[in-house]
Amino acid sequence: MNAHLPLFFLLATVLPGHVAAQIAHDLTVYSEDGLAFTLVVNGQTINAEPASSVTASNINFDHAKVVVRFVDEAIPPIERKNLQIATPGTGPKGPVAVVYAIKEKKGEMVVRFVSRSDKKIQNAPVIIINN
Repeated sequence: MNAHLPLFFLLATVLPGHVAAQIAHDLTVYSEDGLAFTLVVNGQTINAEPASSVTASNINFDHAKVVVRFVDEAIPPIERKNLQIATPGTGPKGPVAVVYAIKEKKGEMVVRFVSRSDKKIQNAPVIIINN
């Protein structure tokens, strides 16, 4: 019997569940006007360098506290204490990719929902063991 066979079966049964448990939501925020900003999600700074579009990957929360700090200090920061990331409702939820836009409304900058879709998940790689 091949010595690698038990290891292969162990990895084939344990690894897919482990990988699926680590998949979470993605959040993208962009500025319609191209303004550079820093995005903070649940107290963690996502981008070290200010940008006009920022993606936070693998967020393990359905809602998050989000702060947008603009490079232009004349623009006050935007704070959303309970930004919804996951699909609303009570049914089964999978990981999603959600997009929000920063836009001007009545003279102030706001964060508005744009779209939400199921997160595209690649299949687990096939492991081939050659003897």
